[in-house]
Amino acid sequence: MNRRRLTPFLAAVAALLFLGALNRLFELRFAAGDIYPPSSSRRADPVGSRALRDALALQPGLSVSQNLEPLRRLRTGPGTTLLLLGIAPENAGFPGADPGDNAPLVQAARDGARVVIGFEHESAQLATNAIRRGIRSLNQAGFSTNVPPPLTATLDFTLEHGLQSATNGTAERLVPDPSLPAEVPWTSPWNLSNLHSGWRAIYSRELRVVAAERAFGMGSIVLLSSDYLLSNEALRHDPQPGLISWIIGSSTRIIFDETHLGLTLEPGMAGLLRKYHLGGAALGLFLLAALHVWRTVVRFNPPTAPPDSDGAVSGRGSSAGLLSILRRSVPVADLIPVCFAEWRTAQGRHPRVAPRRIADAQDLLNLELEKHPRDRTPVETYRRIAHILRSR
Repeated sequence: MNRRRLTPFLAAVAALLFLGALNRLFELRFAAGDIYPPSSSRRADPVGSRALRDALALQPGLSVSQNLEPLRRLRTGPGTTLLLLGIAPENAGFPGADPGDNAPLVQAARDGARVVIGFEHESAQLATNAIRRGIRSLNQAGFSTNVPPPLTATLDFTLEHGLQSATNGTAERLVPDPSLPAEVPWTSPWNLSNLHSGWRAIYSRELRVVAAERAFGMGSIVLLSSDYLLSNEALRHDPQPGLISWIIGSSTRIIFDETHLGLTLEPGMAGLLRKYHLGGAALGLFLLAALHVWRTVVRFNPPTAPPDSDGAVSGRGSSAGLLSILRRSVPVADLIPVCFAEWRTAQGRHPRVAPRRIADAQDLLNLELEKHPRDRTPVETYRRIAHILRSR
């Protein structure tokens, strides 16, 4: 095979191999999920909640999804469980991505949804609270000073730091419900206090409430001072299916909210093309661009020999070209009459020059034409006629 034909082929193969390796690298990176915030349902490491999402999706009759749009656009109702996991304790008053998200959360419960609010935990394997606080600080950078009442005041509860240890703790069941385990591991130093009488304490640790439930409107709200039991790490080492079933409730639609973790849906060009089914149009434009590049680079006609330069005529400027045309078209003896006739035509029926001056210029031209052609002075006659027409 010719080397000139082999080189593009090798370049194309190398480009395909590079793109394949790059795609595999992105697949491995996204599969681990460590690019997402802790407690995200897209993380597959110990601090994520992807295992719970995948397990629920395998259950018959359940619809599991992720919310990446603002909570005010989310449509909920009876039979829906909305999970907000990984909320920083210092943001208990405003768990959403925006202070205005408190109203949609409360309204979702009133409409019949089960809203589960789980506060962050300190993983036994990975220390991530510093990362969580950094993410939350970035999310709250645009908060306005004129904010609505905090969720703690609306729901009548307080999150306080009062437990002795954050790890290796155990929470005891407070309700006589045999479907709930009597004891569950609890890895958070935070507890719920100042609870309204409408709250029902579910679990306590060191005589302090760590999980509670409250009927709100047509739905309910669940507070968890730690989301550890819903994490990938807990499902691997300390699975509690009974408690998870109680948390989810009898809903058939499960929504993992990601907006409060800083993940939002911002579709780019590719997302808009998929949304409006414009893949065919994009492919057509790409083919047109490829054909244009091909037409520009590749010669379809055989090369022709350069023209012989012996008979070439050198170009001239505009002034030289005009003079050449005048010399070929108008004789010198007729130059002044032609110019005067063209001027009269350009003036039209209502010239701006007085008729007397036009008559004087015509008399001067007639005197010039009575002379012999060799005795005529076109330049001097032109100047005298121009002076007559310009004089006032």
